[in-house]
This record gives sequence, C-alpha cells and structure tokens, in this order.
Amino acid sequence: MRALHTVVLLVCPLALAACTWVTDKDVKDRLSLVDDDGDGYAAAEDCNDADEAVHPDAVETWYDGVDQDCAGDDDYDSDKDGFVGDAYVGLGTGGVEGSGALPGGDCNDTDAAIVPGATEIYYDGVDQDCAGDDDYDVDRDGYVRDEDAGATTVGVVGSGQLPAGDCDDDASEVHPGGADAWYDGVDSDCAGNDDYDQDSDGFHTDDETIAYGPTRYVPASGSLPGGDCKDTDATYYPLATDAWYDGFDKNCDAMSDWDQDGDGHDLPHADIGDDCDDLDLDVYPGAVEHLGDATDSDCDDDVDRFSLGSFPGITFTGAHDPLFAANTDHVYLSVPDAHMTVDSQDYYDSAAAISWDIADPLTLADVFMWNSNTSDPSTFGVGAGQGFAVTDDYIYGALSLDLSVGHGLRFIRYDLATGSRDGVNVQSSGDVAPYADLSFALSGGSLLAAAADADGNLTFSRVDDITGGSYAVNHEEALGADRVALTLSGDVPIYTDVGSDLIGVSLDAFGAEAPFTTATVASGLDPSDLDMTDDLGFPLLVEALTSDDVIRLYDVETASVVDVPASRVADVSVARSEFSRVWYIAWADDAGDAHLSYGADLASLKTLDWDLRGREAQVAAWSVGGVVWFAVAADGVVTIGQVEES
Repeated sequence: MRALHTVVLLVCPLALAACTWVTDKDVKDRLSLVDDDGDGYAAAEDCNDADEAVHPDAVETWYDGVDQDCAGDDDYDSDKDGFVGDAYVGLGTGGVEGSGALPGGDCNDTDAAIVPGATEIYYDGVDQDCAGDDDYDVDRDGYVRDEDAGATTVGVVGSGQLPAGDCDDDASEVHPGGADAWYDGVDSDCAGNDDYDQDSDGFHTDDETIAYGPTRYVPASGSLPGGDCKDTDATYYPLATDAWYDGFDKNCDAMSDWDQDGDGHDLPHADIGDDCDDLDLDVYPGAVEHLGDATDSDCDDDVDRFSLGSFPGITFTGAHDPLFAANTDHVYLSVPDAHMTVDSQDYYDSAAAISWDIADPLTLADVFMWNSNTSDPSTFGVGAGQGFAVTDDYIYGALSLDLSVGHGLRFIRYDLATGSRDGVNVQSSGDVAPYADLSFALSGGSLLAAAADADGNLTFSRVDDITGGSYAVNHEEALGADRVALTLSGDVPIYTDVGSDLIGVSLDAFGAEAPFTTATVASGLDPSDLDMTDDLGFPLLVEALTSDDVIRLYDVETASVVDVPASRVADVSVARSEFSRVWYIAWADDAGDAHLSYGADLASLKTLDWDLRGREAQVAAWSVGGVVWFAVAADGVVTIGQVEES
C-alpha cells in the first residue's frame, strides 16, 4: 500500500482577498471518494489509481515489474523466500520500496523451501540448496549408486547422466576407477574384489606382515583361504598345477621344485642336487639302505652298500670296543674313549651311550655319559674291552681300568631318568698288566665280568649289590688267557683261548667262591678274536682265525661249525635278526677296514666292504626292530651305519 502523508493545502481564490485552508483529513476524505481509474477501488486503497489493472484484487503477474495486487512484494520473488532467480537480480518492482535488492541464486521461485543455503535432502530428486548438483551424487565424485542410475534431479541440467557403480557415495575417493591401494581393507575402486587377493585367484596373500580380514564395500569378503605365495600372479596359488623342474613354485607349497618326492634332496641341476631317484621318498643320499631289494636307497652306486656317517656334536680321539644294546624303545651304542667332546664338553677316560629311537632310527635321540670324568689327567685310564647292557630304567656296564698300581674293573649302574650313578671298583691282586679283553653279563641284579690281562691272567668278578659299594666275588687265575667270552647259557660260562687252544672254563658263577675248572674244547685254532652271544636263543661262539681266512661260528651246544669267508680278521661280532632270520657278521681286518657279511644261509653270505684304513678297527653289529645297526671304531673315530631289512 502506498503511504498517505498529511497535506495542508491553502486555497486562495485569486479574486478573493482571503484564503481557505485544506487539511490532511480533507484529503483523506476526498481520496476515499475518488476512483480516477474506475477500477472500483478508491484511491485510498488503490496503489495506482491511474491504472485500472492495478488494485488489491487484481491477479498478480510475476516478473513484469508491476505489483498488480498491491501486496508490496518484490515481483521477482514469487515464493517470498528472499531470493530471486539469477536473471532478475537488480530488477525493481514499480511502487515497491527496496525491491531489486534481493540476492539471486533461487533455482525454483515457486517453492520457498528451495533456496540457496537450504538443507539439502539427498536422493529425492530435488536440488533444495540450488547448488546445481546431481542429487544422487552426494560426494561429488561423478558417480552414483547402482540403484540411482538414470535418476534425474529437478532443475539440474545433465542430471541422470552420471555413471553408476559408486559403492560409497559419502567418500569422494571411493568410486569406479579410483586409486585402489591393496591390502588396506578398502575397495577404493568399487571393483568388488577382496582387497587381500590382488590377482583374484581366490586365495589371499600369505604375507605374515598383513593381517587378513574383510574388505569394506565387498559383501562376504574375509573368508578366502590363504596360502597365495605370489599375489600379483594368478597362476600361483595352493591348488595350481605345479610343473616339476621348471624352477617355479606354482602351488605355493614351499617345496623345492627339484624335489618331487619331498625327501629333502634335489634332483641334480645347475651343479647342485644329489638325489639319484626323485620319484621315491625313501631313496636319497644317507637314506637307510634295504638289503637285497635291488634298490640303491642311499645313492652310493651300490644296491646293497650303505653309508657310514659320523655323530653330530660328538668327536672321538681314542674310541674303541663299540657295543650295541637295546631296551623297549631305544637302541644304544656304547663307546669308551680316552678323550671325547660332547656338545663342547670334554670328557676323559669315559664311556658314552649314544641312543636312537627304535621308531626313528635315523635321528640321534640322546647321549648318556654312563661313565663320566672331566678331569685331565685322570688317576686311571680306561683300558681295552667293555661290558654293556640296558633295561628300560638303567644302563649297566663294566670297564677295564689301567691303574698306576695294577689293573681293575669298574662296575656301573646309570639311572636313565635321573643321570645318577652307582659304582663298584674291583682291584686286581697287584699285577700291573692291563686288561686285554673283557666280557660282561647281566643277570637279575647281578653284574658279572670275565677279563684277561696282558700276562694271561683270567679274572671273574661279580657284584650283587651295586649300591653297596663292594663286590661279592673276585677270582683270578693264571691260565695264559688271551681273549675271553662270557655267557650265562649252558654249562660252560666262560671261554678263552690259550695259545692255539680254545678252553672252556666252568665255575659256580653265583656261588660264594669261583674256582675254575678248565677243559680243552678245540686245538690248533689260534683265534685273533673271540666273541660270545646269547641273544639268538642259544650260545654261539665266534672265532676269528689267523691261520685261515675265515670266521668260525661254533655252536657250543651242538659242536657244529660254520666257516664264513673273511681275510686277516682282527675283530668280529655277530647278530641274527628275529625279524628276517638273517645273519649279520661285522668284522674288521688288520688293515683297519670294516666289512659286513649277511645272509640267511651262512654258507653263502654277501659281503659289504668299507675302505677305512684304520688300525686294528673294532666293529659291532646289532639287529632290532627290522633295522641292522653297524658301528666301526678305527683310529679313534666312530662311524655308524643303519640298514633296513627287506
């Protein structure tokens, strides 16, 4: 409405000498009566009484700069939200004070809720804040969600044309074609890939520095199996087909590509590898040889020869007289030595029992120092021969002692669980000659030994109570004995050789006294070694003859004799397998070379030879659990071989 101002008019007719005053009220009264444009509205309420189209009840025509209905509104702000379209900025409305000053930017002048600065409601197809943005691209990255593909925004030119595929419309860095950093757990390019499976082969990387888990925006991710060793190449994964011998680990099993049988030895290639049969797990250098199966299991170019190996962590400088024994679970090799080192600890004039698990014969289990001395020099020396037996709880043994005032025997019981020792020393009668041979037997709780010294004296000793510190019997006679063999089977417990005669020595081994009764068993033999074994179920006397190139096996019960071909025998031991009933005869010649003769028929044995070139080598053979054990001590060095029976 127009403002009415108070007007006082002075009307003075020219012909009259006096004037008439017209007041504001007079004007108002007049305007309420005047309707100059004849539109039915008096001038007092008509904002333009000169235009009959302008009056309070007129229909407003917007954007023509005329206030037809006399409402006093800016004619370019139809929705009265205080903003005009950009095309009308600065345009005034006739008769409306302040018009033409409203800001522009109104993209919909028919809706007061649509105005610059309004709160935008996304995904309704309305550009409430007049920003001109596609209402379905919240993060303004140029991509919309799949469900919004083709949806348009009212008043926004080009809307509905943006590509779909945006998996997070609140993060502008996440969209199709975005830069995707692998292994951060975010699918930044919306490709739908597990972020920990870069090559999309269905297995996540096995890099231990990367913690595997779900990938954001990828449903059901985080459940792939692992094991991909090369996540940038889809041909590498755990189920891939791996071609052998091409140098590539396609199936990611971390196995050498040159070790098809998985035995830890490669097929020869590029100057490395030593497996002679890469298709057989049981064939490789150092494997247990199988006698009589026509297979070179240890790759030494001989189907029956097996390799001898040394002991890791153990060194010998004076080893001699190796002996085997076994209990329920383990095989033991006992070796006396003037000086040995075990795991950097030095031992002098001691005896070690080296053990293997019967179920795992290739793996060294433990070392038991059943006679231990770390002092150098010691007050005694460990002489020739030893006795050795084991139970599940104890090691029992006997050693010959070289003393400054004579010779003697040491009997020992070693506790396998605690490592504690009980011992009894048996002193000789004063003769200073050292022992040359020793034979040992265990009967219940009694330890028995027969020994021959260098002067031909034969000694029999028995200890009944190893914890009591004293012996029960010690009997010595000068018989001219050279070597001795003790057995508790049969009527004659001791055999010895005197000159070229084999002598049987009878005595009451468990009586209070032990006088000897001797009888000649055979004459003209001149043995170089003598051994006795009971483990076959009957006593067998083993002789190595110097006069003939044979080893003579003598059954003391039947007096039957079998001669086994040999040459220059210096040391011999025998075993027979309960598994295969095969004979095993280990022997060393006087040049220090070791040999193993074996076979089910003693008359036709096969022989394996090892060129060791020691001096007066000693050997030991043992058969238990289907495995034959073979040890050689030559020049103070001990080596071990094992062979499975076919």
